[in-house]
Amino acid sequence: MNAQQIVRPWFNRHLLLGAAAWLLFTLPAGTAGAAGGNQEAVAKVVRLNKEFRQFYDAAEFALAEKSLKKALEVGEAASLGSHVVMAGTHGNLGILYATGIKNEDQALLHFKQALEMRPEYTPGKDANSSEVNDLFQRARSEKETPTESPGSDTSEPAGASQGPLRCPAANMATAGSSLKLRCVADSSLAATEVVVYFRAGDASPFRSRKMSTESALDGSPSWGTQLPPEATSGDQLFLYFQARNKRGRVVGSVGSADQPTVVGIRSSARGSTATGSGSGQGDGEDEGENGAAKTSGYWWLGFGVGIGYGYAGSSGPEVYHGQIDHYKSGMSMAKAGQLTPEVGYFLTQSLSLSLQTRFQFIPQAGNPTAWEAIVFLGRLLYFVGGKSFRFYVGPIVGAGQGFRMYVEGLKRINGGVVNDTVIGGPIVLGAGGGIAIGLGDSWSLILEVNGLAGVPHTSMVADINAGVRLKL
Repeated sequence: MNAQQIVRPWFNRHLLLGAAAWLLFTLPAGTAGAAGGNQEAVAKVVRLNKEFRQFYDAAEFALAEKSLKKALEVGEAASLGSHVVMAGTHGNLGILYATGIKNEDQALLHFKQALEMRPEYTPGKDANSSEVNDLFQRARSEKETPTESPGSDTSEPAGASQGPLRCPAANMATAGSSLKLRCVADSSLAATEVVVYFRAGDASPFRSRKMSTESALDGSPSWGTQLPPEATSGDQLFLYFQARNKRGRVVGSVGSADQPTVVGIRSSARGSTATGSGSGQGDGEDEGENGAAKTSGYWWLGFGVGIGYGYAGSSGPEVYHGQIDHYKSGMSMAKAGQLTPEVGYFLTQSLSLSLQTRFQFIPQAGNPTAWEAIVFLGRLLYFVGGKSFRFYVGPIVGAGQGFRMYVEGLKRINGGVVNDTVIGGPIVLGAGGGIAIGLGDSWSLILEVNGLAGVPHTSMVADINAGVRLKL
Protein backbone atom coordinates (compact mmCIF):
# COMPACT_ATOMS: atom_id res chain seq x y z
CA MET A 1 0.00 0.00 0.00
CA ASN A 2 1.50 3.34 -0.99
CA ALA A 3 0.97 6.61 0.86
CA GLN A 4 -1.75 7.77 -1.53
CA GLN A 5 -3.89 4.79 -0.58
CA ILE A 6 -4.05 5.79 3.09
CA VAL A 7 -7.13 7.85 3.90
CA ARG A 8 -6.69 9.65 7.20
CA PRO A 9 -9.70 9.57 9.57
CA TRP A 10 -9.78 13.37 9.85
CA PHE A 11 -9.61 13.72 6.08
CA ASN A 12 -12.44 11.23 5.67
CA ARG A 13 -14.66 13.13 8.04
CA HIS A 14 -14.16 16.50 6.36
CA LEU A 15 -14.48 15.02 2.90
CA LEU A 16 -17.77 13.32 3.69
CA LEU A 17 -19.16 16.40 5.43
CA GLY A 18 -18.98 18.29 2.16
CA ALA A 19 -20.54 15.52 0.10
CA ALA A 20 -23.31 14.93 2.62
CA ALA A 21 -23.99 18.66 2.93
CA TRP A 22 -24.64 18.95 -0.81
CA LEU A 23 -26.95 15.96 -0.73
CA LEU A 24 -28.94 16.91 2.37
CA PHE A 25 -29.12 20.71 2.10
CA THR A 26 -30.30 20.66 -1.50
CA LEU A 27 -32.90 18.02 -0.78
CA PRO A 28 -35.88 20.42 -0.67
CA ALA A 29 -35.06 21.76 -4.14
CA GLY A 30 -34.69 18.25 -5.49
CA THR A 31 -37.96 17.17 -3.93
CA ALA A 32 -39.79 20.08 -5.55
CA GLY A 33 -38.27 19.20 -8.90
CA ALA A 34 -39.57 15.65 -8.71
CA ALA A 35 -43.27 16.21 -8.24
CA GLY A 36 -45.08 13.03 -7.43
CA GLY A 37 -41.81 11.26 -6.55
CA ASN A 38 -41.78 8.34 -4.14
CA GLN A 39 -40.96 10.05 -0.85
CA GLU A 40 -40.45 6.73 0.94
CA ALA A 41 -37.84 5.79 -1.66
CA VAL A 42 -36.21 9.22 -1.31
CA ALA A 43 -35.97 8.74 2.45
CA LYS A 44 -34.41 5.30 2.01
CA VAL A 45 -31.85 6.65 -0.48
CA VAL A 46 -30.90 9.36 2.02
CA ARG A 47 -30.55 6.73 4.79
CA LEU A 48 -28.32 4.60 2.58
CA ASN A 49 -26.14 7.63 1.83
CA LYS A 50 -25.81 8.21 5.58
CA GLU A 51 -24.83 4.57 6.01
CA PHE A 52 -22.25 5.03 3.24
CA ARG A 53 -20.84 7.98 5.15
CA GLN A 54 -20.39 5.83 8.28
CA PHE A 55 -18.67 3.05 6.33
CA TYR A 56 -16.47 5.53 4.45
CA ASP A 57 -15.41 7.28 7.64
CA ALA A 58 -14.37 3.87 9.03
CA ALA A 59 -12.53 2.98 5.77
CA GLU A 60 -15.01 0.16 5.01
CA PHE A 61 -14.92 0.99 1.31
CA ALA A 62 -16.50 -2.24 0.04
CA LEU A 63 -19.47 -1.79 2.38
CA ALA A 64 -19.68 1.91 1.49
CA GLU A 65 -19.85 0.96 -2.19
CA LYS A 66 -22.55 -1.61 -1.48
CA SER A 67 -24.70 1.00 0.34
CA LEU A 68 -24.48 3.46 -2.55
CA LYS A 69 -25.22 0.83 -5.19
CA LYS A 70 -28.25 -0.27 -3.22
CA ALA A 71 -29.32 3.39 -3.03
CA LEU A 72 -29.17 3.57 -6.84
CA GLU A 73 -31.20 0.38 -7.11
CA VAL A 74 -33.87 1.78 -4.78
CA GLY A 75 -34.00 5.05 -6.72
CA GLU A 76 -34.18 3.37 -10.11
CA ALA A 77 -36.94 0.99 -8.93
CA ALA A 78 -38.94 4.00 -7.70
CA SER A 79 -38.30 5.93 -10.95
CA LEU A 80 -36.67 8.84 -9.13
CA GLY A 81 -34.90 9.80 -12.35
CA SER A 82 -32.74 12.90 -11.89
CA HIS A 83 -33.92 13.59 -8.35
CA VAL A 84 -31.28 15.40 -6.31
CA VAL A 85 -30.70 12.36 -4.08
CA MET A 86 -29.82 10.30 -7.15
CA ALA A 87 -27.32 12.92 -8.33
CA GLY A 88 -25.89 13.07 -4.81
CA THR A 89 -25.55 9.29 -4.72
CA HIS A 90 -23.61 9.30 -7.99
CA GLY A 91 -21.47 12.11 -6.61
CA ASN A 92 -20.72 10.13 -3.46
CA LEU A 93 -19.76 7.15 -5.62
CA GLY A 94 -17.40 9.46 -7.50
CA ILE A 95 -15.78 10.55 -4.24
CA LEU A 96 -15.55 6.94 -3.03
CA TYR A 97 -13.89 5.74 -6.25
CA ALA A 98 -11.59 8.78 -6.35
CA THR A 99 -10.26 8.62 -2.78
CA GLY A 100 -11.07 5.21 -1.32
CA ILE A 101 -11.24 2.47 -3.93
CA LYS A 102 -8.90 4.33 -6.32
CA ASN A 103 -10.73 3.64 -9.57
CA GLU A 104 -10.46 6.74 -11.78
CA ASP A 105 -12.66 5.41 -14.57
CA GLN A 106 -15.54 4.71 -12.22
CA ALA A 107 -15.06 8.05 -10.45
CA LEU A 108 -15.27 9.87 -13.80
CA LEU A 109 -18.35 7.88 -14.82
CA HIS A 110 -20.30 8.72 -11.66
CA PHE A 111 -19.23 12.38 -11.60
CA LYS A 112 -20.51 12.66 -15.18
CA GLN A 113 -23.79 11.02 -14.23
CA ALA A 114 -24.19 13.42 -11.29
CA LEU A 115 -23.56 16.39 -13.61
CA GLU A 116 -25.95 15.03 -16.21
CA MET A 117 -28.71 14.80 -13.60
CA ARG A 118 -27.85 18.08 -11.90
CA PRO A 119 -25.53 20.43 -13.83
CA GLU A 120 -25.11 22.54 -10.67
CA TYR A 121 -23.69 19.58 -8.73
CA THR A 122 -20.30 20.06 -7.01
CA PRO A 123 -18.63 17.76 -4.48
CA GLY A 124 -18.66 20.57 -1.92
CA LYS A 125 -15.90 22.82 -0.59
CA ASP A 126 -15.06 20.38 2.25
CA ALA A 127 -14.40 17.60 -0.27
CA ASN A 128 -11.39 19.58 -1.42
CA SER A 129 -8.87 16.85 -2.19
CA SER A 130 -6.64 16.80 -5.22
CA GLU A 131 -8.07 13.45 -6.34
CA VAL A 132 -11.66 14.66 -6.17
CA ASN A 133 -10.97 18.08 -7.70
CA ASP A 134 -8.89 16.73 -10.58
CA LEU A 135 -11.33 13.97 -11.50
CA PHE A 136 -14.40 16.16 -11.09
CA GLN A 137 -12.96 18.90 -13.31
CA ARG A 138 -11.94 16.26 -15.83
CA ALA A 139 -15.47 14.80 -15.76
CA ARG A 140 -16.96 18.25 -16.30
CA SER A 141 -14.56 18.95 -19.17
CA GLU A 142 -15.21 15.59 -20.86
CA LYS A 143 -18.94 16.04 -20.42
CA GLU A 144 -18.73 19.34 -22.29
CA THR A 145 -16.54 17.63 -24.92
CA PRO A 146 -17.98 14.10 -25.11
CA THR A 147 -15.54 11.21 -25.32
CA GLU A 148 -15.93 7.48 -25.22
CA SER A 149 -17.44 6.42 -21.94
CA PRO A 150 -15.15 4.52 -19.64
CA GLY A 151 -15.78 0.81 -19.47
CA SER A 152 -17.31 -0.85 -16.47
CA ASP A 153 -14.91 -2.03 -13.81
CA THR A 154 -16.37 -4.73 -11.63
CA SER A 155 -13.27 -5.18 -9.51
CA GLU A 156 -13.60 -4.81 -5.76
CA PRO A 157 -11.00 -3.92 -3.17
CA ALA A 158 -8.77 -6.66 -1.86
CA GLY A 159 -10.36 -8.62 0.91
CA ALA A 160 -13.94 -8.16 -0.32
CA SER A 161 -16.12 -10.78 -1.96
CA GLN A 162 -18.51 -10.77 -4.88
CA GLY A 163 -21.79 -12.48 -4.12
CA PRO A 164 -24.39 -12.51 -1.35
CA LEU A 165 -21.83 -12.47 1.51
CA ARG A 166 -19.29 -9.65 1.85
CA CYS A 167 -16.56 -9.68 4.49
CA PRO A 168 -13.98 -6.96 3.73
CA ALA A 169 -10.70 -7.07 5.64
CA ALA A 170 -7.91 -4.55 6.06
CA ASN A 171 -4.86 -4.82 3.81
CA MET A 172 -2.64 -4.18 6.83
CA ALA A 173 -2.86 -4.49 10.60
CA THR A 174 -0.51 -3.52 13.43
CA ALA A 175 1.31 -6.27 15.30
CA GLY A 176 -0.25 -7.01 18.67
CA SER A 177 -3.48 -5.15 17.93
CA SER A 178 -7.01 -6.50 17.92
CA LEU A 179 -8.79 -6.48 14.57
CA LYS A 180 -12.41 -5.54 13.89
CA LEU A 181 -14.16 -7.63 11.23
CA ARG A 182 -17.61 -7.24 9.73
CA CYS A 183 -19.73 -9.20 7.24
CA VAL A 184 -22.87 -8.07 5.41
CA ALA A 185 -25.21 -10.45 3.60
CA ASP A 186 -27.87 -9.92 0.99
CA SER A 187 -31.38 -10.58 2.27
CA SER A 188 -31.61 -13.53 -0.14
CA LEU A 189 -28.93 -15.42 1.81
CA ALA A 190 -30.65 -17.63 4.41
CA ALA A 191 -27.84 -17.25 6.95
CA THR A 192 -28.36 -17.32 10.71
CA GLU A 193 -24.70 -17.16 11.73
CA VAL A 194 -21.26 -16.32 10.33
CA VAL A 195 -18.01 -17.88 11.56
CA VAL A 196 -14.57 -16.42 10.87
CA TYR A 197 -11.55 -18.72 10.69
CA PHE A 198 -8.15 -17.11 11.33
CA ARG A 199 -4.54 -18.02 11.90
CA ALA A 200 -1.39 -16.01 12.60
CA GLY A 201 1.33 -17.05 10.15
CA ASP A 202 1.73 -20.19 8.07
CA ALA A 203 2.68 -22.52 10.91
CA SER A 204 -0.29 -22.05 13.24
CA PRO A 205 -3.62 -23.89 12.75
CA PHE A 206 -6.85 -22.07 11.91
CA ARG A 207 -8.96 -21.01 14.87
CA SER A 208 -12.65 -20.15 14.63
CA ARG A 209 -14.82 -17.46 16.15
CA LYS A 210 -18.58 -17.00 15.84
CA MET A 211 -19.44 -13.43 14.85
CA SER A 212 -22.11 -11.46 16.71
CA THR A 213 -25.29 -10.33 14.99
CA GLU A 214 -25.40 -6.63 14.15
CA SER A 215 -27.73 -4.49 12.06
CA ALA A 216 -27.22 -2.21 9.07
CA LEU A 217 -29.35 0.90 8.49
CA ASP A 218 -30.98 -0.62 5.41
CA GLY A 219 -31.96 -3.78 7.27
CA SER A 220 -29.36 -6.07 5.65
CA PRO A 221 -28.19 -8.94 7.90
CA SER A 222 -24.73 -8.25 9.27
CA TRP A 223 -22.27 -9.71 11.76
CA GLY A 224 -19.20 -8.41 13.54
CA THR A 225 -16.41 -9.52 15.85
CA GLN A 226 -13.08 -8.41 17.24
CA LEU A 227 -10.12 -10.76 16.83
CA PRO A 228 -7.76 -10.93 19.84
CA PRO A 229 -4.27 -9.36 19.72
CA GLU A 230 -2.61 -12.76 19.28
CA ALA A 231 -4.24 -12.98 15.83
CA THR A 232 -1.77 -10.32 14.64
CA SER A 233 1.30 -11.85 16.25
CA GLY A 234 2.73 -13.33 13.02
CA ASP A 235 4.03 -11.83 9.79
CA GLN A 236 0.64 -12.32 8.13
CA LEU A 237 -2.94 -12.99 9.18
CA PHE A 238 -5.00 -15.50 7.17
CA LEU A 239 -8.81 -15.31 7.19
CA TYR A 240 -11.84 -16.95 5.66
CA PHE A 241 -15.55 -16.78 6.48
CA GLN A 242 -18.49 -19.18 6.35
CA ALA A 243 -22.20 -18.29 6.60
CA ARG A 244 -24.47 -21.04 7.87
CA ASN A 245 -28.23 -21.52 7.99
CA LYS A 246 -30.21 -22.65 11.04
CA ARG A 247 -29.42 -26.28 10.24
CA GLY A 248 -25.69 -25.61 10.28
CA ARG A 249 -25.19 -25.96 6.53
CA VAL A 250 -22.77 -23.58 4.80
CA VAL A 251 -24.79 -21.27 2.51
CA GLY A 252 -22.08 -18.75 1.65
CA SER A 253 -18.38 -18.16 2.12
CA VAL A 254 -15.58 -15.69 1.58
CA GLY A 255 -12.28 -17.42 0.94
CA SER A 256 -11.36 -20.89 2.14
CA ALA A 257 -8.64 -22.71 4.05
CA ASP A 258 -6.77 -23.20 0.76
CA GLN A 259 -7.39 -19.65 -0.52
CA PRO A 260 -7.72 -17.35 2.51
CA THR A 261 -7.76 -13.57 2.61
CA VAL A 262 -4.28 -12.33 3.61
CA VAL A 263 -3.73 -9.35 5.91
CA GLY A 264 -0.19 -7.99 6.18
CA ILE A 265 1.20 -7.32 9.67
CA ARG A 266 3.41 -4.30 10.26
CA SER A 267 5.53 -3.43 13.26
CA SER A 268 3.70 -1.68 16.06
CA ALA A 269 6.52 0.88 16.16
CA ARG A 270 5.08 2.51 13.05
CA GLY A 271 1.89 3.30 14.98
CA SER A 272 -0.19 4.46 12.06
CA THR A 273 -3.71 3.38 11.22
CA ALA A 274 -4.18 0.46 8.86
CA THR A 275 -6.65 1.10 6.08
CA GLY A 276 -7.76 -0.96 3.20
CA SER A 277 -10.89 -2.11 1.58
CA GLY A 278 -12.61 -1.87 4.86
CA SER A 279 -12.09 -3.79 8.02
CA GLY A 280 -14.55 -1.42 9.56
CA GLN A 281 -12.16 -0.11 12.19
CA GLY A 282 -8.72 -0.35 10.65
CA ASP A 283 -6.73 -2.37 13.16
CA GLY A 284 -9.75 -2.73 15.37
CA GLU A 285 -8.36 -0.06 17.69
CA ASP A 286 -9.31 2.98 15.64
CA GLU A 287 -12.64 4.76 15.76
CA GLY A 288 -14.77 3.67 18.65
CA GLU A 289 -17.28 5.26 20.99
CA ASN A 290 -17.43 8.99 20.29
CA GLY A 291 -14.45 8.71 17.96
CA ALA A 292 -12.30 7.01 20.57
CA ALA A 293 -9.50 4.60 19.80
CA LYS A 294 -11.23 1.33 20.71
CA THR A 295 -14.67 -0.12 20.12
CA SER A 296 -14.54 -2.63 22.98
CA GLY A 297 -12.30 -4.01 25.70
CA TYR A 298 -11.67 -0.73 27.54
CA TRP A 299 -12.55 0.90 30.86
CA TRP A 300 -14.32 4.20 31.41
CA LEU A 301 -15.05 6.50 34.34
CA GLY A 302 -18.14 8.61 34.83
CA PHE A 303 -19.30 11.27 37.24
CA GLY A 304 -22.69 12.92 37.47
CA VAL A 305 -25.04 14.95 39.62
CA GLY A 306 -28.80 14.74 39.71
CA ILE A 307 -32.12 15.15 41.46
CA GLY A 308 -34.88 12.68 42.19
CA TYR A 309 -38.65 12.71 42.55
CA GLY A 310 -40.87 9.79 43.38
CA TYR A 311 -43.13 7.90 45.73
CA ALA A 312 -42.65 7.71 49.50
CA GLY A 313 -44.00 4.32 50.49
CA SER A 314 -46.13 3.01 53.30
CA SER A 315 -43.19 2.03 55.55
CA GLY A 316 -43.51 5.54 56.91
CA PRO A 317 -41.19 8.06 58.57
CA GLU A 318 -37.91 6.66 59.86
CA VAL A 319 -37.21 8.90 62.89
CA TYR A 320 -40.72 9.92 63.91
CA HIS A 321 -42.35 6.57 63.16
CA GLY A 322 -45.36 6.10 65.46
CA GLN A 323 -45.41 9.77 66.37
CA ILE A 324 -47.12 11.02 63.22
CA ASP A 325 -50.86 11.57 63.07
CA HIS A 326 -52.26 9.68 60.05
CA TYR A 327 -49.20 9.35 57.83
CA LYS A 328 -50.19 8.87 54.19
CA SER A 329 -47.86 7.66 51.45
CA GLY A 330 -47.50 9.85 48.37
CA MET A 331 -45.23 11.77 46.02
CA SER A 332 -42.20 13.64 47.33
CA MET A 333 -38.70 14.84 46.48
CA ALA A 334 -35.47 12.95 47.14
CA LYS A 335 -33.70 16.18 47.92
CA ALA A 336 -31.25 17.82 47.83
CA GLY A 337 -29.70 15.60 45.19
CA GLN A 338 -27.24 12.83 44.45
CA LEU A 339 -23.71 12.30 43.17
CA THR A 340 -23.15 9.37 40.81
CA PRO A 341 -19.50 8.31 40.37
CA GLU A 342 -19.24 5.28 38.08
CA VAL A 343 -16.74 2.86 36.56
CA GLY A 344 -17.52 0.67 33.54
CA TYR A 345 -16.08 -1.70 30.99
CA PHE A 346 -17.12 -2.16 27.34
CA LEU A 347 -17.50 -5.88 26.63
CA THR A 348 -18.37 -5.12 22.99
CA GLN A 349 -18.90 -1.95 21.00
CA SER A 350 -22.58 -1.98 22.05
CA LEU A 351 -22.55 -3.57 25.51
CA SER A 352 -21.05 -2.29 28.74
CA LEU A 353 -21.11 -3.32 32.41
CA SER A 354 -20.75 -0.65 35.09
CA LEU A 355 -20.87 -0.07 38.84
CA GLN A 356 -22.43 3.22 39.90
CA THR A 357 -22.52 4.63 43.42
CA ARG A 358 -25.61 6.72 44.21
CA PHE A 359 -24.66 9.05 47.05
CA GLN A 360 -27.74 11.00 48.12
CA PHE A 361 -27.36 14.14 50.20
CA ILE A 362 -30.28 15.28 52.36
CA PRO A 363 -30.06 18.79 53.89
CA GLN A 364 -30.53 19.13 57.62
CA ALA A 365 -32.59 21.85 59.26
CA GLY A 366 -32.19 21.02 62.92
CA ASN A 367 -33.93 17.64 62.56
CA PRO A 368 -32.35 14.37 63.76
CA THR A 369 -33.16 12.71 60.43
CA ALA A 370 -30.77 10.91 58.08
CA TRP A 371 -28.55 13.21 56.05
CA GLU A 372 -27.48 10.69 53.39
CA ALA A 373 -28.24 7.41 51.63
CA ILE A 374 -25.75 5.28 49.72
CA VAL A 375 -26.51 2.44 47.33
CA PHE A 376 -24.28 0.58 44.86
CA LEU A 377 -25.90 -0.06 41.48
CA GLY A 378 -24.80 -2.60 38.88
CA ARG A 379 -25.84 -1.64 35.36
CA LEU A 380 -25.86 -3.47 32.02
CA LEU A 381 -25.96 -0.84 29.26
CA TYR A 382 -26.80 -1.45 25.61
CA PHE A 383 -25.67 1.30 23.20
CA VAL A 384 -26.89 2.25 19.73
CA GLY A 385 -25.94 5.17 17.49
CA GLY A 386 -22.88 6.76 15.96
CA LYS A 387 -19.75 8.48 17.23
CA SER A 388 -21.31 11.81 18.18
CA PHE A 389 -24.59 10.62 19.68
CA ARG A 390 -25.11 7.23 21.35
CA PHE A 391 -28.31 6.22 23.10
CA TYR A 392 -28.24 3.58 25.81
CA VAL A 393 -30.67 1.63 27.97
CA GLY A 394 -30.44 -1.23 30.43
CA PRO A 395 -31.47 -2.90 33.71
CA ILE A 396 -30.22 -1.86 37.16
CA VAL A 397 -29.80 -3.91 40.34
CA GLY A 398 -28.18 -2.78 43.57
CA ALA A 399 -27.95 -2.86 47.33
CA GLY A 400 -26.84 -0.68 50.24
CA GLN A 401 -28.72 1.72 52.43
CA GLY A 402 -31.14 2.30 49.57
CA PHE A 403 -32.56 5.74 48.84
CA ARG A 404 -34.64 8.13 50.88
CA MET A 405 -37.63 10.31 50.05
CA TYR A 406 -37.89 13.56 51.98
CA VAL A 407 -41.34 14.26 53.46
CA GLU A 408 -42.16 17.70 54.85
CA GLY A 409 -44.94 19.03 57.06
CA LEU A 410 -45.76 15.87 59.03
CA LYS A 411 -48.12 16.53 61.96
CA ARG A 412 -47.10 14.95 65.25
CA ILE A 413 -49.66 13.38 67.57
CA ASN A 414 -48.43 15.54 70.43
CA GLY A 415 -48.50 18.64 68.31
CA GLY A 416 -46.05 20.36 66.06
CA VAL A 417 -44.87 19.77 62.49
CA VAL A 418 -41.69 17.91 61.52
CA ASN A 419 -39.86 16.71 58.42
CA ASP A 420 -38.64 13.15 58.02
CA THR A 421 -37.38 10.58 55.50
CA VAL A 422 -39.00 7.45 54.08
CA ILE A 423 -36.58 4.76 52.93
CA GLY A 424 -36.68 2.57 49.84
CA GLY A 425 -34.53 -0.56 49.93
CA PRO A 426 -32.08 -1.84 50.93
CA ILE A 427 -32.43 -3.87 47.70
CA VAL A 428 -32.89 -1.65 44.66
CA LEU A 429 -34.18 -2.73 41.23
CA GLY A 430 -34.86 -0.65 38.16
CA ALA A 431 -33.95 0.40 34.66
CA GLY A 432 -32.54 3.46 32.98
CA GLY A 433 -31.33 5.03 29.81
CA GLY A 434 -29.85 8.15 28.34
CA ILE A 435 -27.69 9.73 25.69
CA ALA A 436 -23.91 10.08 25.41
CA ILE A 437 -22.82 13.15 23.42
CA GLY A 438 -19.25 13.01 22.15
CA LEU A 439 -17.04 15.92 23.21
CA GLY A 440 -13.83 14.55 21.68
CA ASP A 441 -11.82 11.36 21.46
CA SER A 442 -12.16 10.51 25.15
CA TRP A 443 -14.89 12.65 26.71
CA SER A 444 -18.67 12.39 26.52
CA LEU A 445 -21.48 14.44 28.04
CA ILE A 446 -24.07 12.17 29.70
CA LEU A 447 -27.77 12.87 30.20
CA GLU A 448 -29.81 10.03 31.70
CA VAL A 449 -32.98 9.05 33.53
CA ASN A 450 -33.07 6.11 35.98
CA GLY A 451 -36.16 4.61 37.56
CA LEU A 452 -35.49 2.80 40.88
CA ALA A 453 -37.72 0.79 43.20
CA GLY A 454 -36.70 -0.24 46.70
CA VAL A 455 -37.63 -3.51 48.45
CA PRO A 456 -38.67 -4.72 50.98
CA HIS A 457 -39.24 -1.11 52.10
CA THR A 458 -41.19 -0.07 49.04
CA SER A 459 -40.55 3.37 47.65
CA MET A 460 -39.82 4.53 44.11
CA VAL A 461 -37.74 7.33 42.65
CA ALA A 462 -37.00 8.70 39.19
CA ASP A 463 -33.51 10.22 38.96
CA ILE A 464 -32.44 12.75 36.35
CA ASN A 465 -28.63 12.84 36.13
CA ALA A 466 -26.15 14.85 34.09
CA GLY A 467 -22.41 14.31 33.97
CA VAL A 468 -19.35 13.38 31.99
CA ARG A 469 -17.70 10.11 30.95
CA LEU A 470 -13.99 9.57 30.30
CA LYS A 471 -12.60 6.69 28.23
CA LEU A 472 -9.44 5.26 29.79
